[in-house]
Amino acid sequence: CPQDFVACVLLIFWTYTLTQDFEYHEFYAGVGNLCRQARACGYKALRFDILDNVKPHDRKTNFMDINSPSGFALAMVSLLRARAGDFSAHFALKCASFCKMNVGTSKRSPCSSTGFTDYKSVSDSNRMAERTCLLILLCTALQGAWTLEQPDGSVLEFLPAFRTMLQSIFACGGVHAVAKVKWWMQHYQGPTPKRHYGYSNSREVLTLDKGKLKKHQRKPKDQRIRTADVYKDGNGVKRYKGNANLRPTQIYPMPFARHLIDRLESMKASCKGAPTLPTEVPDAKDSFTQWTVVNSEDWQFSAMAEVFQYLRGNRHLDIPQQWRGIIPDRLG
Repeated sequence: CPQDFVACVLLIFWTYTLTQDFEYHEFYAGVGNLCRQARACGYKALRFDILDNVKPHDRKTNFMDINSPSGFALAMVSLLRARAGDFSAHFALKCASFCKMNVGTSKRSPCSSTGFTDYKSVSDSNRMAERTCLLILLCTALQGAWTLEQPDGSVLEFLPAFRTMLQSIFACGGVHAVAKVKWWMQHYQGPTPKRHYGYSNSREVLTLDKGKLKKHQRKPKDQRIRTADVYKDGNGVKRYKGNANLRPTQIYPMPFARHLIDRLESMKASCKGAPTLPTEVPDAKDSFTQWTVVNSEDWQFSAMAEVFQYLRGNRHLDIPQQWRGIIPDRLG
């Protein structure tokens, strides 16, 4: 990961008291059925979603928006407050800009996954995705289990930052450190068949696949729910637009939530990818100053400089004396 991100993690350690007590995190929670199920099973769980806070007019940023400096800082703090080696996190990244239905606007494809970045919605989604990848790397380093879910057809998995994240985990845990799975949500009483895919650093995620959706499991044609309206534009080209039936398909059915939370303990026990500590742990300052330079293009949208500046200006920040000549006042 970029050294700028590591610098932000260090600033958090020198600013906050990090009591490690959370066992489950649900990012981009929405309705929050996973978090609700985790709490019902006795886990100390938290949810993180932009819907959880409305930014006051006198505030510059929303602390529940991962794309804002305060929001991403809080997301890092929440992971650093997890029980190291004994927690799990789920990431259901907003898929609007990465799905097939948005191709006309985003111009994304597997060969051009970053899309048409002149559009703010596209560049903002790239930032959200890259910051999510950084959170997954942090989760892995803390020896936590993680899952990421997207609807089938999302090109998120082709994003350069996502591929770099996978390569980093493979380098530490081997080629089987991350598993990919696909499943039909109707197997979990979803309102539509809807195909999904997921990634995780635990092979327990493979249990989500219940096989093919058989003919008798599908609803008759006259009872099927249409989640998109089809129309032709001025040039006679067929277009698709999501309708009111699309939103309920974005909510995890409770049987799906139960399936995932029921396997939480085995996921935590089987997660992979965390780097193995050497017998003699090198000095932290040496590790930081000799950090391997990464390809900046892989993280070009993450905007770590603004997060660093936000944390660097905290009045409670107390940088140790031996680090003050190493940590700059600002990045770039």
